[in-house]
Amino acid sequence: MEDNNGLVTAQPEQTSPPSGGAPAQDNSRMKLDFKRTLFVGFAFMGIMCFWEVYDYIMPLILNRVYGLDSTQYGLIMGLDNLLAIFLLPFFGHLSDKYTKAKYGRRTTFIFIGTLCAVVFMVVMILIENSQFEKVIAGGITDPQTLIDGGYLDPEAWTEEIRSAWQQITDAGLAPDSLDSAAAIGLTGAGYEAYSDFLDVFFNAQYSMAWEVTKANPGIIAGFIVALLLVLVAMASYRSPAIALMPDVTPKPLRSQANALITLMGGAGGLASIILYTLLAKERYQSHIALFVTLAAVMAVMLIAYLFTVREKKFVQMRLDEEKRWGVVDEEEVASYEKLPKKKLLSLVLILATVFMWFMGWNAIKSHLSTYATDVLKFDDGFVGIINILNGAGGAIALLPVALLAAKLGRKRTILIGVVIAFCAFIPCIFLSDTIEQTLLKVAFTACFLIAGFGLVIINVNTLPMVTELAKGSNVGQYTGYYYVASMTAQAITPFIAGLIMDANPGNENLIFVYGVCCIAVCFVTMFFTRHGDNKPEKKKKVIEYFGEED
Repeated sequence: MEDNNGLVTAQPEQTSPPSGGAPAQDNSRMKLDFKRTLFVGFAFMGIMCFWEVYDYIMPLILNRVYGLDSTQYGLIMGLDNLLAIFLLPFFGHLSDKYTKAKYGRRTTFIFIGTLCAVVFMVVMILIENSQFEKVIAGGITDPQTLIDGGYLDPEAWTEEIRSAWQQITDAGLAPDSLDSAAAIGLTGAGYEAYSDFLDVFFNAQYSMAWEVTKANPGIIAGFIVALLLVLVAMASYRSPAIALMPDVTPKPLRSQANALITLMGGAGGLASIILYTLLAKERYQSHIALFVTLAAVMAVMLIAYLFTVREKKFVQMRLDEEKRWGVVDEEEVASYEKLPKKKLLSLVLILATVFMWFMGWNAIKSHLSTYATDVLKFDDGFVGIINILNGAGGAIALLPVALLAAKLGRKRTILIGVVIAFCAFIPCIFLSDTIEQTLLKVAFTACFLIAGFGLVIINVNTLPMVTELAKGSNVGQYTGYYYVASMTAQAITPFIAGLIMDANPGNENLIFVYGVCCIAVCFVTMFFTRHGDNKPEKKKKVIEYFGEED
């Protein structure tokens, strides 16, 4: 039932025993079916396996292997999201209409989409490998070769730098890392000189890679085509996979269910972070092993989904539960009527919150791997550790976040998350490679851990607010709206952030100023939202929020 503020209340009603004389189930509390929710989360787990690798590796591939600058690769990273703006609502709406599918309207899309994504992804990385072999054969990792080719200023290759480079190499360390410089005892002016040299050296590498790209336009063209095919395949089942959660979950329990789904996604993302930390340690190396392993993991997730999920049965179970508890939306039968103006305004404000949140978060996230390695001089392996800790922290936060939403309501919980993320990113504006590396790593990692907690709070609750305003027959369409908002932001913000970085050499930390300004707007839009919330529950026991149906 909905009160005047659009809050859904779970009001138990006494039921008669089902036909056949079986006793009625316990009506003392409404519970989330833990097992059922986790099963449908396998699809989202596979999706997040892909996106975690993509968000980390793709900027590095475009920047290092193809030589694109921050603006150029930001444009490509944005174009794939621009494509998703049109495809996600389309496939979400299409899956709403595909009611005659034998195994369920969402399952069909999940099956076909995953298979296509896996195949196209392998093709994409094989094309990328041909470019990689060319830049490696050209001597992109050797300073003297870059000098001979006119890419590196010979005056930068001083005797002091050459000696330090040789010491690092002889010690079996990566010479393109400040950690390696510190490991051989470089400090003070020598350390700063080596840091300055790496800036010049990296730019020389990108210049050489760009020349290889210009000499072989067919390779990057083929790569982009394959990439677009991968993204179309991923888009074909993302909205259906997400829409499956509200399909099988009663409305009052969707924040808790979304927390569990997000936990599954976080587990998938964490697995991918471990994969690229182990399989992409070096600045220049082949990514075939990483992507083939990723494809195998996604295939395993699909198999687990197909063996555990019975979509039509799960949907009917949800309908029976809503009827038993008296939480069936009275407007459900009029599913194609337009939303009332007040609810429509709330929907717009929720989507605006989602849009501005991703404008801020992805401005930072899409450039994290290059910013952390090129500006802060972290090695690639440590960036993977940051993401592992961030993912693990987010997973730990999911249970308290779900309980917080049940206690305070989704809106208040989101406002708390926005404030946490805003405050966490403020210190990043003032961090630079002039700070001692150990202290810098601790401070930067702590900021991302705290910001990640805010991310979980916002992501867990915004989608349920959107689907709260949907009807049973158009949940996929409303899920598409959610992804239009998020993907539009992700299409625009990498390019804008890239422009900011390229226009302000030496002040690339301005992307954090841009990010926190966008996040601040989220607070305003969510503050004025009036519908889509859940009524905070009074019960306090964890089992009352997370428990299987008896």
